[in-house]
Amino acid sequence: MSRFFFFFRLFRRDLLVMLYAMRHRGTPKGVKFLLLLALLYFVSPVDLIPDTLPVVGWFDDAAIVPAAVCGLTSLLPRYVRTDCEAKAERLTRRAPWIILVASLLILAWVAFLIWLLYRVLN
Repeated sequence: MSRFFFFFRLFRRDLLVMLYAMRHRGTPKGVKFLLLLALLYFVSPVDLIPDTLPVVGWFDDAAIVPAAVCGLTSLLPRYVRTDCEAKAERLTRRAPWIILVASLLILAWVAFLIWLLYRVLN
């Protein structure tokens, strides 16, 4: 089980690096295009194994997308990769605070909607 979580953390880091690389000027257009294709494959209803099959349909997404992301990070130029890795590292260090603030905002909206519903019904 620890291998799975290690792989997930590694994939999450590489995915953040690639998302930053999509916006970087030094990233080759071919790499951007291939990452876009991988992300479109993830959300596309057309798959090798249809997603309508309960669990089996997700296996192709769970294999192809991480493999594409990990492969594409190796195609990035060195300076682009180091710059994007530094940005991804800064974001992961701030992630607990971002999640906390987002949770507080969601709770505030829910409280406001409950208050509004209470006011409308009374």
